[in-house]
Amino acid sequence: MPLQRPAASNMPGSAPAATPEIPPFADCPRSQYATGHQDWYMISGPQQFPNFDICLTCFDTSIKPTAYARFFSRSPPKPETMATQCDFSNLWVHIAWVWLFSQSAPDASLLGMIAAIQVPEGPCPNSQAEQAGEKPTATRRWFCLPNPRTGALIEDLTICSHCIAHIETILPPMRGVFGAAAGGASCPATCDLMVPNSQRSLSYIDQIVEVAERTLKTGYLDLTPAAEYIEKYALLPECPKNNTVKNVGCYSMPSSVPEFTVCQECYTEVILSEVRNEAPLARQVSTAPSIPPDGFSCQLYSPRTRQFWQDSLTTGDAGLLRQKVTERKQKQMELTQKADQLTLTYHQQKMQAKYHNEMMLIEASTAMHSALTWQATTGVIRPTDFTAVNASRNQGSQMEVQAAVTLSQIQMIENEWKNFWE
Repeated sequence: MPLQRPAASNMPGSAPAATPEIPPFADCPRSQYATGHQDWYMISGPQQFPNFDICLTCFDTSIKPTAYARFFSRSPPKPETMATQCDFSNLWVHIAWVWLFSQSAPDASLLGMIAAIQVPEGPCPNSQAEQAGEKPTATRRWFCLPNPRTGALIEDLTICSHCIAHIETILPPMRGVFGAAAGGASCPATCDLMVPNSQRSLSYIDQIVEVAERTLKTGYLDLTPAAEYIEKYALLPECPKNNTVKNVGCYSMPSSVPEFTVCQECYTEVILSEVRNEAPLARQVSTAPSIPPDGFSCQLYSPRTRQFWQDSLTTGDAGLLRQKVTERKQKQMELTQKADQLTLTYHQQKMQAKYHNEMMLIEASTAMHSALTWQATTGVIRPTDFTAVNASRNQGSQMEVQAAVTLSQIQMIENEWKNFWE
């Protein structure tokens, strides 16, 4: 996202100086509600936000290296039964953090304000999504970006009131910019922001952030680039990347590189301009999307494959493109098969470990019961026999170790694909 480029300064309120890197975001270990932790941090100054909770991992990774760390302190102890979630795992909080950092905000109050946002209609419907890319339909008020040329709302992109509240809180130049769809009446629609695992959703946020940045620099609100982006991509299915999708149209090169399938989004982004320039290789791409009966996955999302395309475009050599695409697909099938086999083994090992651990508890209960029964009937105390308990414990531990080794092998395969083939 553009927001993650280096900021003008990491000293709150200071004049622009060097351009230090914004600290990275951690893989938050407490993104879900959990109990049993007392090492939380909160915003303590200049305004306190005691309900803004940051886990130790996120604090040490993202906040502690900056001058904003002085606005945070350890939270008071929480009741042991209170389930708490790290607010810094929230994407809106990430966006707010990078924005205040890049704008040299005087303090970190914006983070607390974001975490406290509530709207009468409730959270974004996408917070209830159960799988990647899902956008649940909801009946509520919706907002759209106006087309600067016509003044009409671009209804191909709809945003819920909860997301609008976040945008207007983080990005002051965007306050009042979005118009209410359907005259402000509630109607069924889906929110195009905060879609789980959606690169398109992040791109929309990027466009909005860039409008705010340009407005601050120029003093002029120009919605044209964002409006053009929305009009260009909103009606196109999002790139499926390596995931096979069915009943969706794609482009291909059936006569020269039949293995090469491209989604409508990547075609528009990469190939369409070459078609208009009448590049010989681009003319071999189908002129309209078609729906493969067995579905397809997109080849051109990958920077590696885009380089293959560019190299072949320069030389006009479709054979080179086919060779590279074929090698990549064969390696993908090989690694996927290995990973699937190891994943099955991993789950079996985890199930066996769980079984042995459950048997350990049963054996422990049986051993204790036997010892107590012996004592009650004979009046003699004898040592409890934990032989079976220890055997089950050892078997469970062995299965856990084997599962950890298998998981490591899966991760090695994933890294091989990512680093050398994807």
